[in-house]
Amino acid sequence: MAPVKNNKNQNSSKRDQILHAAVDKFLEKDFYQVTVTEIAELAGVGKGTVYEYFSSKEELFKESFSYCAGIYLQTFKINFAELASARITMEDILVTHLNLIKENRNKLHLLFNERPQNLKELQAWILEQRRELLNELTGLISEGIRLGEVRSDLNVDMAARLFLALNQQVIGEMVLLDNIAVEEAQLKELLDLYWNGIGKSALWQGH
Repeated sequence: MAPVKNNKNQNSSKRDQILHAAVDKFLEKDFYQVTVTEIAELAGVGKGTVYEYFSSKEELFKESFSYCAGIYLQTFKINFAELASARITMEDILVTHLNLIKENRNKLHLLFNERPQNLKELQAWILEQRRELLNELTGLISEGIRLGEVRSDLNVDMAARLFLALNQQVIGEMVLLDNIAVEEAQLKELLDLYWNGIGKSALWQGH
């Protein structure tokens, strides 16, 4: 008897083929230069098959972006039940983040280098994910206050935004856009700058 084919798995596999091909094409060229025909050819399917899974090139880009972002967002998922130190957790996040970028350089480059401004649905999704990240990080810093590691008068929201910027705008852009070979030792320096500040507190008089 011939084996029964799993259509669900086949469909999922074909969709993934198309999605991965789209990621590759959007990394290779500007969003507006990529065609659905090119994506179909790279995926090894007909153009009509692409439209069976994705209604438009815009949806394909959104799904490509979401796929890459899903990999990225896992870096910031924090288990507070096991949290013993906010500082050590931040170190772990920085190291995990750096390794993730290095191991998924091409996929994550899409997050930092390609965001068509007219895709309003995508922009709304990005903002929602950013809010989720900030909620995770404000929770981490609040836990640091509870543990006595972080001063209680700190602006938690501002501190969370700075730590997110350290990961995205500093480390992410250094590696992906500026091609700087960031090592773990440098992460400690960056965290020290964040944790301790760069000024002498005695000189800060609220000016």
